[in-house]
Parts: sequence; C-alpha cells; structure tokens
Amino acid sequence: MNTLRSNNSPFYLSLISFLAFVFFAVSPAYSAGTGEKSGSGLSTAPVTGQDRGDLIQARGTLLVEPDGSPYTVRGVAFGNSVWSNPSSANGFTHHTMDDYAAAAAMGFNSVRFYINYGLFEDDSKPYAYKEAGFAWLDQNIAAAKKQGIRLLLNMHYPQGGYQSIGQGDALWNNPANQKRLGALWKEIARRYAGESGVLGFGILNEPVPVSGMKQWETLAQNLIDSIRSVNQRHLIFVERAIWLKNGTTAEIEQNLYFPQGLKDPSGQLVYEFHLYDPMPFSHQNASWTSYKGSYAVWPDNNRIEAKNKRWAGFTDSNPAAPVDRDGWIYLEGAVHYPANDRFKLGHPTVQARSLGRSGSVLVSDLEIEEFDPEGRSLGVVYRSAADSESGWYYWSEDSSGSFAKKAGGRTAKTALEISGSTGDANISDHGSPLKITQGNGYKASGWVKIKKADPSSRVVVRLDYYSADSVHVWNKAYLESVFREYADYGKTRNVPLYIGEFGLMREAFAENRGGEIWIADILDILAEYSINYNYHTWHESAFGIYGNDRGYPDPAWANRVLIDAFTKAQTGN
Repeated sequence: MNTLRSNNSPFYLSLISFLAFVFFAVSPAYSAGTGEKSGSGLSTAPVTGQDRGDLIQARGTLLVEPDGSPYTVRGVAFGNSVWSNPSSANGFTHHTMDDYAAAAAMGFNSVRFYINYGLFEDDSKPYAYKEAGFAWLDQNIAAAKKQGIRLLLNMHYPQGGYQSIGQGDALWNNPANQKRLGALWKEIARRYAGESGVLGFGILNEPVPVSGMKQWETLAQNLIDSIRSVNQRHLIFVERAIWLKNGTTAEIEQNLYFPQGLKDPSGQLVYEFHLYDPMPFSHQNASWTSYKGSYAVWPDNNRIEAKNKRWAGFTDSNPAAPVDRDGWIYLEGAVHYPANDRFKLGHPTVQARSLGRSGSVLVSDLEIEEFDPEGRSLGVVYRSAADSESGWYYWSEDSSGSFAKKAGGRTAKTALEISGSTGDANISDHGSPLKITQGNGYKASGWVKIKKADPSSRVVVRLDYYSADSVHVWNKAYLESVFREYADYGKTRNVPLYIGEFGLMREAFAENRGGEIWIADILDILAEYSINYNYHTWHESAFGIYGNDRGYPDPAWANRVLIDAFTKAQTGN
C-alpha cells in the first residue's frame, strides 16, 4: 500500500510503518548463473487449465473480453496478512472463500491478491517451492472463479523486503534476490498459463529503487522476460516507482515515474499507479501519519491542493520578537501586498533563527487577515491555535533543532515549540495553505514565548509565498486534474491504465465527512477516462470495507456506507 500522496512526492512513503524484512544470505549451493538450485529446475507440478481463449487481453488503451468487448477491472484488494511475513496460509483469518460471493454482490469482478514470497519459498531453501502455498492459491482462484472474479496476483512483499516505506533495499542491492523473484514469477506464470481465473501478474508493488530509474527498468524487463518464457498471454501489470532514493530528473517526472523502454512481445502490459489524494482527507486520523487527530471533509472549498509547489518568497517587513522579554509576546504583522504574480499560495510560518542549543520558542494563536486593494479588511482568513503538529513541517538550513507539541499553550493546553536551531529555521503550516488573490494584502500575526534564546536569534511570524503550476480546491475538478495527467500519459503510450490502490480511512465515512462522495467522484472520473481500478482494501482496521482487526470479516464491522456506494455504482442497485 502506498499511502501516500501527491503524484510524485516522497512524503507519500512515510505514511505506513511495518516491521522490516529480515534478510538471510543465499546458500552457495545455488547457481549464480541461473539462480536455480543445481539439478532441481522448476517444479514439475501440473499446470492448471489451458483455456487460453478465455483470458482478458490488452488492446490499445483498453482491456477486452475474449469476444473483443470492452472489459473494465473493478477490483478490491485482499491483503492476506502479507506484512506479517507468513510462511504458510495456515491460520489465516483474512477472508473465507465465501467472501468472493460478497465481493461479487457489490459488483467487483476482480481481486488484487497480495502475496508474500514466503508462502512459496523459504530463505533457507530458495527455489524449493512449497506446494502448500500453491494449493492455497489454487483454492482461492477456484472460489473466485465461481463468482465471476479474476485474481490479479500482486507481489506485495518480494525477496529483499517490502518496498513502500523504503526498507526493501536488499532487493536492489543483492542480485540473488532479483534472480529469486524472477524464478518465482516464472513458476507462478508457468503453473497458471491459460488460467482464466487469473487476470494477470503485478510484478512488484510500489518499487523504490536505490540507484535510479534505470534499476527499476532493468528489473522490470527481467521479470517480464521470465514470465514470457513460459506464459505469453496473461496481462503483466507494471507500476511506476513511487519514489527514488537518489533523486529524480525532469525526464523522469515527465514520464510520471513509469519505467521506460519496456518490451513485451505479447503486447500485454498494463501501467499501474496508486492514488490517495488528497492525503489529509484519505489518511485522516491515521495513527502512523502526521494526520493523527486531524479530520477533514469532502468536498471542501476552503482546502487547497497545488501542483509542483515551490517556495517563492515571504512577508519581509514583519517585526521580530524581543528575545529578552519573558512571557507571551504578541507580534502584529504589517499588511503586505505581494507584487509578484508567481505568488499563488501562502503558508503561515514562524521563523526561529539561531535560537542556540538551549534556546526555544513556543508558538500559539496565529492568524492571517486579508485586505482588499484599498486597505479594507476582508476578515481573518486563517486562524490556528498551533496546538497540534498535524500539517506543520520544520525546516533548518543546517539540520539543527527540532519542533514538537508541548504543554503550555496560551489559550489551548498545548503549543508548538521550536528549539535548538543554530542557523535559519522555521515551521510552516502546509496543511492549511491560503490561495493568494492578486492585488490583495495579507497580515500575519501571532503569539510567541521565548526561553533562553541566543541574543542574536530572530523570531518572526510571517506568511511564506509559493508558486505552483496549478491550484485547486478540494473538489471533483481537482481529482479530475490528477487523473487526467495519467490518462493523457496512457494515451501517449497506447497502454491500458490501472489504479491499483485508492482508498479512505474509515473516519472519512463518519459524521458526514463525505467519504461516499469522494468514492463516487473517483468512480465517475475512472469511467470517463476508461481507467481500470482496485479499492484498498477488503479487510483491515484502517481502510477496510470490513474493519475488525481480529478474526474473519465481521458483518458487525462492515462499512455500510462504503458497501452501498460501491454496490450502487457497480451494480445499479
């Protein structure tokens, strides 16, 4: 799962925390040339059905049925406890075979079926495949097939570690892991060649290459070649890299982080992306994110999203706080009229330059007042007690200092504290940006309390300005602008598109926050652009259609609002 994100931001990856995969060394008894155990080769287990004519196929930007009629993937994810590093499916309580009937009743025709390589081989015995894992997979394929559901087998946790949070470097740094992954895909593809109950193969979930895009392009091509050596017909789903550890380039960004130059002699590639925009809405109150304790609604014309946002300036005429005064100090800013039309957004900011190792400043009760061109007040357009870290980000030019929520706010129980800066530093509210109106003025004011600061320190409440390629409020038009970029790319490449993950925290459906409206907006846009899709996820406490943590999916924990939204959109009932 990628929980995170704007299109290309590494911030997306900090949203989930799971245990890192423990990597074991590969035995020297395995050939470095082939990656297979000497004398063993691939399993000789029989390949399941050969009904090749019943496979879904790619044709230009569309998927088609065996008779040539258009086919749209309407999927939901089965997580299968992949993050617990299971070595077998014994004791799994993620789902029963009856859950496929429940999914079909909601109108789903596909399941993105997450797999962990550990179900099929052990690190201590690479290339020795476990029949129990394949028997469990066979059982799921058969049960799904009875309900008209096809499984998309997704390698969510490969040899070398889970990718999404950037802790799977062993996949990229150890060639043996890549060879094992290729060999496992070859065996899976061989066993299910022609099996119509399998929609296709998702070769790697949310890749995070360590040395650049070329690394992902090389591995992706090797995995495609491994599959095609035994299976020429099934769809292969290739994801864009969700971020790059060594930075990016304009060309990579232009290609939306999709690997380039891939060749498939069968012409059956599907390009996959994930989307949870806007993150403060989709991940509201998520315990592993900065949005813990923060809630949002959809749509919201007071919330703003910007594409390719860049810092462009700040209000430079506001007064600095006297560092030798005790207690709370009110800093009233001057009205600033931005003269640069590049200024599209404003972020409330508190500068805390050179506080010193033992210096600190508490921040509380900030506000931004807007004025028309004649100087008349249009009212306060931003107000924050600054009592939560949610949405706030800390910057320091020399990596010194930090910020945190502390007890002792001026009007609230807590306030934000900046401490220990030895160079220029600030905190900025990126969770509640302001849309700048050209010709209008803005006044940033607020309260600070300074302790033990260096005499040379500078504490200022200000408004930082950002340029952006585009600015949208939280509504359907904003979502459409995001999807349109992918749709245009798919047309340019003449490939089908698949959004492999989109979803909402359960809190988004409570207290009229509009989760069902966001779902309806997404489904409308996907239909407009003929994009295949998969909802994350069927059964988990955070995003699950069924939200119980323990045991099988419990109807008492069903998200009825979400079920009704999908059922209505996908079946008309």
